[in-house]
Amino acid sequence: MSLYDLRYTRAELARAAREGRRPAPKKTRRRITSWQWQVLDCRTGYFSTEIATAEGRARLRGRLDAQRIRGLHRAGHDLAGADIPPVRHRHDALWHAW
Repeated sequence: MSLYDLRYTRAELARAAREGRRPAPKKTRRRITSWQWQVLDCRTGYFSTEIATAEGRARLRGRLDAQRIRGLHRAGHDLAGADIPPVRHRHDALWHAW
């Protein structure tokens, strides 16, 4: 990964002081090697794909639970024990990956 930063060199600071002006920053590039273990453990190689798949499964599970309870209600069953677990937050898979 490359990050760009603006820095003042000592030579530019000294030159600006002599000339009575503001120093001009110089664009510097820093190279960083970053390893994300959760990306390496993914089946597809893309962490976002894993998250999207998990979110889709959670939404499907929620819809199926709601349909099941609606069917029980229409059939006249007692819904006192019926419960739909809370829906997962969209960043839940990312949160639990750490």
